[in-house]
Amino acid sequence: MKEYKGIPVSTGIAAGTVFFAAAERSVCRTEKTEDTKKETRRLITALNKAAAELTELYRKTLREAGTSAADIFLIHKMMLQDSDFYSRMRTLITEDRLSAETAVGKAAEEFSRELAESGSEYIAERGADVSDVADRIIRILRGKTTAPAPVGTEKIILVANEITPSLTLMFSGLQLLGLVSGKGSATSHTAILARSLGIPAVIVNGVTFDSSVNGQTCIVDGVSGGVYFSPDSQKLKAVRSAEKSSAEKASAEKSSAEKSSEKERELFEILPPPETATQSGKKITLYANAGSLEDVDAAVRCGAEGIGLFRSEFSYLGRTVLPTEAELTAVYQAAAKKLGTRKFIIRTLDIGADKKAACIPMQNEPNPALGIRALRLCFANPQLFTTQLRAVLRAGVTGNVAVMFPMICSLSEIHRAKQFLKAAAADLKNENVPHAERIETGIMIETPAAAVISDVLAAEVDFFSIGTNDLTQYTLAVDRQNADIAEYCDPHHESVLRLIELTAKHAREHGIWCGICGELGADTSLTERFIKAGISELSAAPSALHALRKKIRSLP
Repeated sequence: MKEYKGIPVSTGIAAGTVFFAAAERSVCRTEKTEDTKKETRRLITALNKAAAELTELYRKTLREAGTSAADIFLIHKMMLQDSDFYSRMRTLITEDRLSAETAVGKAAEEFSRELAESGSEYIAERGADVSDVADRIIRILRGKTTAPAPVGTEKIILVANEITPSLTLMFSGLQLLGLVSGKGSATSHTAILARSLGIPAVIVNGVTFDSSVNGQTCIVDGVSGGVYFSPDSQKLKAVRSAEKSSAEKASAEKSSAEKSSEKERELFEILPPPETATQSGKKITLYANAGSLEDVDAAVRCGAEGIGLFRSEFSYLGRTVLPTEAELTAVYQAAAKKLGTRKFIIRTLDIGADKKAACIPMQNEPNPALGIRALRLCFANPQLFTTQLRAVLRAGVTGNVAVMFPMICSLSEIHRAKQFLKAAAADLKNENVPHAERIETGIMIETPAAAVISDVLAAEVDFFSIGTNDLTQYTLAVDRQNADIAEYCDPHHESVLRLIELTAKHAREHGIWCGICGELGADTSLTERFIKAGISELSAAPSALHALRKKIRSLP
C-alpha cells in the first residue's frame, strides 16, 4: 500500500479504480509550420468551437451543481476571449512559425507563469483555469471530441497532476467517486466544483503522478486528507463499510427531502408561492439569488417570492464587447416577465476584485478587493453605468423591478448613484422611451462602514440587503480567497453578527425592510437569530429555499 497525506478540499470518503488523466499539453511536441495563415485559421475555428462547448458546460453545470459552480465556465469563456491571450497565440504562429497546438501550449505556459509570480495566491490559482482552457483548445485542434474516457468500470477515482474543472465535470455522475490532484488548493475552481457535486477530493501538492497508477484501487479520504493506492483488504473493507453507511444515510435524507421538495415544486408551477411564517405568524419573505434566466426559472420552480439578488455582471463576463442597452433590457425584461408580480431586484454591475470582464479594461491593482470595483468602477465609467440604469428603468414597465447598489460606504455614494438614476430617467422621458417613473432603490450592506452608519443610510433608500460574504471579509480583515487563512474567515464571528443586528435595528427604526443575500442567508443555524434581530427577508440559492421554509415554519 502506498499512502499520501494531502489537503482535504471536499469532504467524504470513497474507494474505486484509478483513471489517470494526462494533460493535453504534457504530450504536445514543439511543431513548426510554413503555412501561418492556415494555422491562424485553425486557431480561430478552435476558439469558436471551444466557446460553444463552454456555453453548453455552463448550462449543464447550472443544472447539476448550481450557479457558483457554473460560473467557473463563464470565467473560462472570458479567458478564451481575452485579447492578450489571443495576441500571444497569434504572434507565436505568425512570427515564431509555430503550429496552432504549440502556440496555444506556449501561450498558456507564459500566462500561468505570470499568474504564479503575481504574489497573490488567488490569482496564481487561476493558472489552473488557463491550463484547462488551453487543454480544451488543443484537444479541438487535434480533432478529438472529448478527452480519453475510462473503459470497463463505473467506479472511478480520477487522478491527475492538475485536475481541471472540465475534467471533473466530464466524469461527474455515477462513475466519478473521488478526485486526487497533484496541484491545487481549497479555493481552486476544481475544489469548488467538487464540493458542489459532493465528490470527495484531496490535493497532494508536490507529488507527480503518472500512468503507472492506472487501474490501481485507490481510497480518497476527504476528511483526513489521506490517499491510499493499492490498500490492503482490511483498509478497503473498513472504507467500503463507511461508504455504505454514509450512502444509505444520505440516500434516506435525500429521498425524504426530494419528495417534499418535489411536491412543493409541482404546486409552485400552478399556484403562487405560499407565505412563509413562523408559528407565531411572523412573515419572512423568501427570495432567490440568480445570475441568469435559467436561475430565474429555477427560482420560480422552487417557490421563490422573487429575486432578491440578480447578479447583473454575468451579462458582461465572457465578452470582449460591452453589452448594448437593448441587450441588457431584453435580459431584464425576460426575467421580469418570468416573475410576473414577484419582486425582481437587480444589483448594478459588481465587477472588480476577483471578477474581471474582458470588455471592461481595468488596471492591475496591488489590492483589488479594496480598489476600483462595483460602484467605484461605475462612477469611473459614467456611460457604462448610465447604459445599465437605462436598461433597468426600461425593464421596470414589464414587472416589479427594483435596483440595488453594491459596495456602499458613505451617504454621498448613495446620492451620486441616485443622481445617475434620475438623469437616466430624465433622458428616457425626453426620448419618449417607456420606462418606470418610480423604482424602488436599495443598497448592499457589505462593508463595516455601511453597517455602522446604517441609521443615516436608511433615510435615503427603500431597503437594505446584507452581503455577508464581503461583510465577513472586510470586518475580519481576511482575504476569503486565501486558503492559508481560511480558519480566520468565520462568518459566525460575533462582530459580523452584531453588525447584521445593528443594520436590521436601524432599518426597522426607519421603516424599511432589511434582508440577507449572502451565504449566511441559507444558514439555518442562524435563521432564528436573524428573525429575532428584525431580518424580514432571506435570499438564497433556489435549492436552499425548501430547507429555509421548513426551518422558519418550525420556529415559535
